[in-house]
Amino acid sequence: MSEKNKRLTARVGYEPHFSWSYLLPKYWGIWLGIFVLLIFAFIPFRLRDNLAAKLGLVIAKYAKKPRHKARVNLQYCFPQWSAEQREKVIDDMFITVTQVMLGIGEIAVRSKAHLQRRSVFFGIEHIQKAKEQGYNIILMVPHGWAIDASGIILHTHGMPMTSMYNPHRNPLVDWLWTITRERFGGKMHARQNGIKPFLNMVRKGDMGYYLPDEDYGAQASEFVDFFATYKATLPGLNKMAKLAKAVVIPMFPRYNAKAGRYEMEIHPAMELSEEPKQSARSMNAEIESFVSPAPEQYVWILRLLKTRKDGKDIYQ
Repeated sequence: MSEKNKRLTARVGYEPHFSWSYLLPKYWGIWLGIFVLLIFAFIPFRLRDNLAAKLGLVIAKYAKKPRHKARVNLQYCFPQWSAEQREKVIDDMFITVTQVMLGIGEIAVRSKAHLQRRSVFFGIEHIQKAKEQGYNIILMVPHGWAIDASGIILHTHGMPMTSMYNPHRNPLVDWLWTITRERFGGKMHARQNGIKPFLNMVRKGDMGYYLPDEDYGAQASEFVDFFATYKATLPGLNKMAKLAKAVVIPMFPRYNAKAGRYEMEIHPAMELSEEPKQSARSMNAEIESFVSPAPEQYVWILRLLKTRKDGKDIYQ
């Protein structure tokens, strides 16, 4: 990827858009990949998932750096597990992400009715109750592999959402994925453009889609418990909720290949404290409750624990 493209998608004011330059030969490989994903969109999902399970194990074997980060995260978060148990979770995680990735075409082009048949909500009444009471809503959604699919599926039920995201360094990929996310409504906001556009959309009635578990460094965060270790966690969700006049409802997406469906587990609205550490800990507690029963669904390849109190880089 050229430095010019990196600067393009990282600049303040960036908005993804179509460009005739995307038809140049340097982008043909991406278009070929899109064509393959569109074919997979119409292949029976059982066949696609079985293929993805085999491919995922191959990827798990050769994805050395992502596997290392996942291994480190699991060692810190689940020290009581055996090495074999951690390795099994990592293999299962690569199977899950491959199944989700090969299903992107289905999410991108299949009908509302089809996507609704392929999904189920547990706890949707918590969203409905908040709406009936006149609240705006911020969904607190940890990084599950099915995170984008769940947002798009929620749109099919007449619940448009808005979210902040880090643009892809490839502008073609970024444009294609943005129009996929927005195909049934809602609006994606590039993170470098600040939080105000996101909060304004929530105040106007779109549900906010907030990802709570990235590490943004010690200055912006509080160190609070996270599984068996601690994590630099952003504490400002209660302030965001006040500014948007919203309640915060936790949700976790899963792809259940055995049942052949996307599953969204939704918890009751959170009671967030004014005290930063307690507010941050409440978010991590929700993540733990979602992830513990199905750890393979979580994106363990992120540098979730990169900020340590002693300044050490545990991923080296």
